[in-house]
Amino acid sequence: MDVFIICPDYRKSAGFARRIRPLALLPVLGRTLLDLWLEHLAAAGVTHATILAADRPHEVRAAVDQGGRWGLSITVLSVKREPTIEETRLRFTGRDTSGRVPNIITLDTLPDLPHRPLWESSAALFDIMLGTLRGTPPESHLTMREIAPEVHVSTRAQIASTAMIEGPVWIGPQVIIGEHAQIRAGTIIEDAAYIDRHAIVSESWVGPSTYVGALTNVQTSFAWGGGIENWKKAVFLEVTDDFLLTNLNHKPFGGVRSGWLTRITALLLMLLTSPLAMLYALWTRLTRWQSALESRQVVLPPPNKQDRFSPSTRLYTLTSAPGLFSRWPELWSVWRGDMHLVGNRPLSQARAALLTTEFERMWFDAPAGVFSYADIMNDGMPGDNDTAHSACYAIHRCMRLNFRILMYCLPRFLLPVFRKEHDFPPTAKLKPASNP
Repeated sequence: MDVFIICPDYRKSAGFARRIRPLALLPVLGRTLLDLWLEHLAAAGVTHATILAADRPHEVRAAVDQGGRWGLSITVLSVKREPTIEETRLRFTGRDTSGRVPNIITLDTLPDLPHRPLWESSAALFDIMLGTLRGTPPESHLTMREIAPEVHVSTRAQIASTAMIEGPVWIGPQVIIGEHAQIRAGTIIEDAAYIDRHAIVSESWVGPSTYVGALTNVQTSFAWGGGIENWKKAVFLEVTDDFLLTNLNHKPFGGVRSGWLTRITALLLMLLTSPLAMLYALWTRLTRWQSALESRQVVLPPPNKQDRFSPSTRLYTLTSAPGLFSRWPELWSVWRGDMHLVGNRPLSQARAALLTTEFERMWFDAPAGVFSYADIMNDGMPGDNDTAHSACYAIHRCMRLNFRILMYCLPRFLLPVFRKEHDFPPTAKLKPASNP
């Protein structure tokens, strides 16, 4: 029997869960949503599954491999957008080897709760997860043990002797619980999270590889990476202090990563100009008594729909370097694949919040870059024009335009000249401008 599986791309109430992984790979008590469904389908006699993924299909493909551990033959197809069931039936399905029309499933529920949608609200999602915790026997997971009533702890977790734990609780493999930490009722802590000393976690879900800092209090919330959402009030906050909440793993740019040629070029450029960067850094420290680097929290947009849950990261600039050379530390982000050499300039979260109309949000239709089209249109006009430049680049982006931008910016990067960086006034309203 064959099955088509539609991976959810975008759900309004699930933007928080989508920041770090595709929704199909949402962790549910140590396993992903897709994993649970594939196991369920294999037990039901399915032999082949075709997965349609619009959001980060490469991650979905890596997660399922060839399907051997479920005894399935699996094909992952990349699609531009999430198809409906009817579109899937018309475009993809025919009849399988037994002559039957394949079933079509959208991953909007857990296999054991087919009538309870996951993405209705944050509160509904947490309620389903907590219900799953109560209804899942610990022996269904290889390393889980019930050490006290409704206290499920992995044998591979490290828990300080002074930590306090009260059920119902789920603590996954490789989790570390520090001294005097309190894990209170209704808490789920996924794999490889770290709850530091004296931290309190209550009625919350802590995502994989998430650090909850010492003395931090997490209540009635989803906490994953650097973001936290109160599931009762549906209020989301990006935490920029890594001592409070952060991702223990690198959070890669969610869109099209820069290619290896671009990354190697950026690394070589960084190495060749490192003596000049060191001179600026030393001059700043010795003459101005200032930090050599300034940091800011920015949004690095993937080329897909953005919302209030858009992931952000920290970028650094050389404090005293003039012009384009102040962006020298950003070359490291290019080497890591998070940015491109050419693209639209990354935005602060406050500045990104001002982009509300479809025209303004074209800023997100191209990857973030060290150099931008706005740099070569250095006309000294107010910052409103940068919106038009970014929209123009998003529309006309091509290799020829990228080469033109590089040929203009590289000499000014290697021979630094001053250029005023425009910024939006705090209360300014962006207005559409005609493309140059």
